[in-house]
Formats: sequence, structure tokens, C-alpha cells
Amino acid sequence: MNKALLALILAPVLSVSASNAIANEAPEASAEMIKEYTEMCLNWAKDDDISNEELKPYVLKCVNDELEAEGFKKVKDVQI
Repeated sequence: MNKALLALILAPVLSVSASNAIANEAPEASAEMIKEYTEMCLNWAKDDDISNEELKPYVLKCVNDELEAEGFKKVKDVQI
């Protein structure tokens, strides 16, 4: 019983640790790829009528979503 309870407690912790390890091993995207995604996300922001105040956070999230989907590390900033 104690081993089963311990397994139930540790399973989520080990799962998160494994996910973080995999995320840390993701390659960095090239500057050109980041630039292309930034331009694409800026176009989407224009289509979505994103305000100037919301533009940078919107584009950063968009770029990171695209990078993650392609298996790359997230970036901390984008040049707009």
C-alpha cells in the first residue's frame, strides 16, 4: 500500500522533471527563423487588430508557440 501511494505521489513529479529535461534539450532556432516567425506573427496581429500596447506580448507568445510546435527553444524577446 505504501509503495503504491508513493508511486502515485512521485509519478507527476517525475513526469514534470522529464518534460523539463526534454525542453532543455531542444535546439535553438536560427535568427532567420525567428525573424520569419516574427514577421508572420506581426501580420496576424494586424489581422487581429492588436493594439500597440498589446503588440509585443502578442508577437512574443505567437513566435514562441510556433517555435515550440517545431521543437525549438522559446525566446525571451523579439525585435519588432
